[in-house]
Amino acid sequence: MRTAMKLGYGIGQIGTGVKNTAFSIFLFFYYNQVLGVPGSLAGMASLLALLIDAITDPMVGQMSDRFKSRWGRRHPFMLIGAAPFGVALYLLFAPPAGLDEPGLFAWLLGFAILVRVLLTFFFVPHLSLGAEIVRDYHERTALIGYRMFFQMGGGLFVSMVGLIIFFPPSEAYANGMLNAASYPGFAVFAGTLGTLAMLWSILATRSTIPMLSDPIPNPDAVHPVWGFVTVFQTLRQFAFRKLFLTMLVFTTIVGVTQTLIIYTGTYLFGFSPDQLAIAAASPILGVLLGPPAVKQMSQVFDKKKSMMLCLFWGSVFGFSTQTAFLLGILEPMSVDARLTFVFLMNGVSQIFFVGLYIIMDSMLSDTIDQHELDTGRREEGLFFSASSFAQKASFGFGALVAGIGLDVIEFPKGAAVGDVPADILVDFAVFAGPMMMIVLLSSALIIRTYPIDQNEHSRILQAIHDMKPEST
Repeated sequence: MRTAMKLGYGIGQIGTGVKNTAFSIFLFFYYNQVLGVPGSLAGMASLLALLIDAITDPMVGQMSDRFKSRWGRRHPFMLIGAAPFGVALYLLFAPPAGLDEPGLFAWLLGFAILVRVLLTFFFVPHLSLGAEIVRDYHERTALIGYRMFFQMGGGLFVSMVGLIIFFPPSEAYANGMLNAASYPGFAVFAGTLGTLAMLWSILATRSTIPMLSDPIPNPDAVHPVWGFVTVFQTLRQFAFRKLFLTMLVFTTIVGVTQTLIIYTGTYLFGFSPDQLAIAAASPILGVLLGPPAVKQMSQVFDKKKSMMLCLFWGSVFGFSTQTAFLLGILEPMSVDARLTFVFLMNGVSQIFFVGLYIIMDSMLSDTIDQHELDTGRREEGLFFSASSFAQKASFGFGALVAGIGLDVIEFPKGAAVGDVPADILVDFAVFAGPMMMIVLLSSALIIRTYPIDQNEHSRILQAIHDMKPEST
């Protein structure tokens, strides 16, 4: 596949990076710390929005599996999601003045659902498109690397521009993140970037449409509206079930840590918004080094072992900063030294975590090949809708767990740096660090029995080829 096509495909995931960053870093903090919505209530809104995803993801996935048009079966759905995405994101960050707590909750819930549904119309068909245009065992990992580069890079760009340009400290707000007036402008920037990136990807990949698979009739299939029931059939496949559960644990812990990232940087490490922007830039190491590193790793160790190595070392480095706080290592450091330490530890962890994301999606494509061998049908949308649900769980279950944790430890709202009691900071560091690390490492017990390696995948592809009638 040409590099230009890989770039055009990957650029579409900037929209996902925009949404993930807007939701995980800015949205929860805005409604909780700025507008005063309790953490558990803000987390509940995220969870309820996720439950809607549990219905719409498989519905859209199966609709795109069965749809037939001159624009193919994926691109029309991608266009439906891309065009209005930016407007919906803006409205999410612009609630009307004077809303009380129930009104803010309703606004957050309604527009969080709308943004998620619109992204589903792009995200699930886009993932399915990638599995269709590449079938090679290792080339899939390379294509997913492009996608992850733009997803992570887009999220990184949004976080840095947001923190530096839209939330600078001022005389009225020493912590610029507490300035409510800055959030609508930030949402205009983020939403426009996401929409333009998705539209670009739609145009850039339109030339693949004649090469894609046609829908395979399945007279026994239920209507796509009931796809959320059908999607559970994917869990019957042993390999996919192992991958799905591992993905669910991983993305939920990611959701917790990303929801708390502003709290961690501001209150635990004492960073200003400008310093937070520098710390938020640490994933650049993962964006640049993760894709090539994991491609080499998977060729040396195969995918499952590479996944477990990424899980272990990502956890060790990723939660080292909270552990260092608890051990008193950060206290004698200057703010600049602390910032350097946090940047390096988080950056190295992102190399492994980006690699982990790439390997999981590559392994998912392999399970789809096994499904085709077992059933005779290519149903990328069905499987990627289940994967999409697991990934989005990071900002549903993750936000809920984070919100409950903040309420349990009685973390104060609207507090200035230095005003949070020491015992609450210790409780927060334990919750955001060692507790999350232990849960994340436990997911290695799930994936260790995943059965598809390179030899097995080669056997699957050969068996699929042998099933097809000879062309004349």
